[in-house]
Amino acid sequence: MYRRPPRMEACVTGKVSNRNHIKSTNRTDDLKDIPSKMKKVDLKDQEWINKIPKCPVYCPSQEEFEDPLVYLHKIAPEAHKYGICKIVSPINATIPSAIVLMKEIKDFKFETIVQPLGFSERNDNDEITFSLRGRKYTYREFETLANKAFRSRFYSSGGLPSSYVEKLFWYEMEHGEMETVEYGVNVEGSAFSCDPHDNLGKSKWNLKNFSRLQNSILRLIDREIPGITDPMLYIGMLFSMFAWHVEDHYLYSINYHHSGANKTWYGVPSHAASRFENVVSDHVYRKEILSEKHGEDRAFELLAHKTTMFSPAVLLQHDVPVYKAVQKPGEFVITFPRAYHAGFSHGFNCGEAVNFATSNWFPLGAEASRRYSHLSMMPIIPYEELLCKEAMLIHKASKVRGLKNKPEDLASYHATKLSFMNLMRFYKNTLLRLSSSRKYSRSSNSLGTMICSHCHRDCYVAYLLCKYCDSHPICLFHDKRAQTCSCGKQYTIFKTDDMLALEDVAASFEQEKDILLEAEDTVELNLVKNKKIVFKFSRKRGPPTVIEYKRPQMNSKLLRTEPNMTLSSPTVAVPSTT
Repeated sequence: MYRRPPRMEACVTGKVSNRNHIKSTNRTDDLKDIPSKMKKVDLKDQEWINKIPKCPVYCPSQEEFEDPLVYLHKIAPEAHKYGICKIVSPINATIPSAIVLMKEIKDFKFETIVQPLGFSERNDNDEITFSLRGRKYTYREFETLANKAFRSRFYSSGGLPSSYVEKLFWYEMEHGEMETVEYGVNVEGSAFSCDPHDNLGKSKWNLKNFSRLQNSILRLIDREIPGITDPMLYIGMLFSMFAWHVEDHYLYSINYHHSGANKTWYGVPSHAASRFENVVSDHVYRKEILSEKHGEDRAFELLAHKTTMFSPAVLLQHDVPVYKAVQKPGEFVITFPRAYHAGFSHGFNCGEAVNFATSNWFPLGAEASRRYSHLSMMPIIPYEELLCKEAMLIHKASKVRGLKNKPEDLASYHATKLSFMNLMRFYKNTLLRLSSSRKYSRSSNSLGTMICSHCHRDCYVAYLLCKYCDSHPICLFHDKRAQTCSCGKQYTIFKTDDMLALEDVAASFEQEKDILLEAEDTVELNLVKNKKIVFKFSRKRGPPTVIEYKRPQMNSKLLRTEPNMTLSSPTVAVPSTT
C-alpha cells in the first residue's frame, strides 16, 4: 500500500555522525549529465532528500574479509546504530552474474511482479494493489526490457547522478501518472559462480553458504528455507522498489549487488522501530484499516505484508532517524535485527540476499517470537529448538580441555546463555505449578517442535497435547489452559526427551558469575493478559532490548516436525523484500 506524504515546510533529521566514513549529502546535483527534457521537471519539493545522512561504509582489507562473522562482530557496535551499513568487497567475482544466470544455470527464467509507480490507497475491499503478477523472462529478455524503459525516459544509457535519480523517483511517486514497473523478486537461486577459480564464489562471502557458516545459528536448521537459509535473487529495473519491512524473526540480512545500476537503501535503526511504527500508524495508514484489537501491533500487522511504501520525508518530519546507502556493484549491504528498511533501483540490476543470525540475536528472537504469538503468526524458524541446541553445543564445547573461546564468541555466548536460562526458568516454574495441580498426566516428547493451536508459538521444551487424538497442542505460555481436549480426553504434558540434559545445562550456566548477576535483576518472567512475555528489570539495568515483527495471516493448520527435524515453513506469497 502506498500513501502520499504530507507536503513538508521543513524537514528535521537525526544527528549526523562526524566520522570520516559518513559523507555529507548536502551538495548540488551535477546537472551536466541530465538530458534537457528531464531538467524541466521541478524537483524543488524533493530537497528534503539532501537531509538524509548516509550510513557507515566499510572497506575491509583482504585479511579482515577472510571471516565474515568475525568482521561483522567487529563493526556491529557502531554500524547497528544506523540500522544498515555498506561493506565494499576487496575481491571481485571472476565470473559475471550474467554468465552464471545464462550459462551455468540451465533454462533460467523468473516471473516478475508489476508495481504501480505512485502513491495509492487500498481499494474498497481492503485488498493490496502493491503488486500484480507480471510475466516470465529470461535474464537477457528482462535486461532488454529494462534498458529500453530507461532510454525512453532519459534518452541515455546511464551515468545519471544518484541524487538526481533519487529525487526523480520520489517526484514520480508523488506527482507521476501512475505508470508501472516490473521487478523480479524472491527468485530462488544464486548468481554466485560454482567455478572453483572464482575468487568471490569460493570465499565465505558466497551467499549460498553464508547462513551455514560455523557461528551462524541458522546452520542448525536441517532443511532449506528459501530466502532464510538459502539466498534469493532480486532483478530490477528503473524505479522497481522494495517496501518498508523488517526481516523475518528479526534476523540479520546480507545483500550483495552483483551487477547493473545502483540501488538506494533507507534504514531505520532498531532503537527507533517503535517510533517508526507509531508514525506509520498515525500518519500513513487510514484509521479504518487498522485493527484496534492488536493495539501497538496494529501498524506492524500491515507492514508485515511488505506492501507499504511511503516517503522518508514522513519520518524526517516526525523526528524518526533514517539513513541512506547507495549500493553499487561489488558492495554488500547489511541490515541489522529490527531495522526497518526500504529502497529502489536506478536501472537494470541484479542483487542477491539471505538471512543469518549469530548468538547475540537470541534476545531479539525471543521478542520476535513473543510478537508472533501475540498476533497468531505462523513461525518460519523454530526459535526454541534453535536456542536449546545452541546452548547445548556451547556447554559441550566448554567441557573440551584446552579449548579457548575468542572474545567475540564469549560476548555472543553470554546472550545465548542468558536467553536459555530465562526460558528454562519459565518452563521449570510453569511445570512445577502444573505438576502440583495433578490435573495432567505426563509423557516424554519424541515429536520435535510443535505449533500451538491457539497462538502458533513454536513449542520444543514442553506443551500440552491429547495423546489420544494427537491434535491441538497448546503451549504453556497461556494464563488459562484447557484440561480436556475437544475429544473429551485429558490433556497430557509432553516434555522433550532432552529435558534433564537441558535442565543440567541451565543449572551450569547459573553458576557463572556474570550470568547470575544479570539474572538476579530479572524480577519477573510471566504472562499478562495480552499474551506477551514481560521482562522486568531493576532500574540500574534498564529495560532489555526489544523488537517487533509481523507476517500475513495464514492458515492455522497444525505443523509438526519429524524427530530431530525443524518445523515446516509455511508457503507464503510475499511481494518485494529486498
